[in-house]
Amino acid sequence: MSAFNTVRGETICPACGQRGVFEVQFKYGRTWQLSYKLGDALTWGGNDIGLPSARKVAVEAIGEKCPSCGHDMLEFDLIVENNVLKELIGVGVSRESESDVGYRVLEE
Repeated sequence: MSAFNTVRGETICPACGQRGVFEVQFKYGRTWQLSYKLGDALTWGGNDIGLPSARKVAVEAIGEKCPSCGHDMLEFDLIVENNVLKELIGVGVSRESESDVGYRVLEE
C-alpha cells in the first residue's frame, strides 16, 4: 500500500448525520504518513501528489469509524484552499472514485 496522510477534524457523519471528530486518510501534498488537523498547511517536497499551485481542491478521503453510529470506511471530501486543510465534507458510505488521481481541482 502506498503512503498517505491523515487529518483530524470535526464534521457531520455521512451515515447518521451526527456531528463528531473524524480522522481521515488522504493522498495529497507530501504523502509520507504525516498527521494534520483542519486549519494546518500542507507540506510539500518529496513523494508529492497533487498541485501545490491549485487554489481550491477537493481530495477524496476515507474516514475512521463514526463515534456515534460506528459505521466504518466513510467517504469524505477534504477541501484544500491555498494549501490549507479547510473542511471535511461527508460524501457517503461508499463511492466510485471521481478521478484517476484522487482529487478534483475546483479553482486553478
